[in-house]
Amino acid sequence: MDWDNFVGELDGERDYELEREDWEMSLETFVGDFTEKYKTFSECDIWTSRDEKAVLESTLFYIVVQDNEWSMAIKLIQKEQDYCSKGNFENLQKGLYQKYLEGIKQCLFNQFEELGIYGGAWTSGTIRKQEVA
Repeated sequence: MDWDNFVGELDGERDYELEREDWEMSLETFVGDFTEKYKTFSECDIWTSRDEKAVLESTLFYIVVQDNEWSMAIKLIQKEQDYCSKGNFENLQKGLYQKYLEGIKQCLFNQFEELGIYGGAWTSGTIRKQEVA
């Protein structure tokens, strides 16, 4: 989500603290919507990399947020299978990945009319709620 979605103004000037509060409320709403829809996910507070923080996790996935300075990214990250885990994570993850991505999109559309999407370093676009309805 572009930071422009969280414009906070105080006396005609941009207020970054209000924007941050707006973002945190939106993230809280997203987490509630997603965990209501998918009971296998629970809240967490884990840094998965230097700039990505997991806010939700299941046995197979993390949902992380990343501040890209001009936008906030929400990503679905596959967990690595450790030596002691039973089953085949990779096959389970393949079957559920698109389902959870679609769920992320639906939960974000509960709050926003359009979302930025990124396919790689040089590809991006915008999807609108009415286009996918």
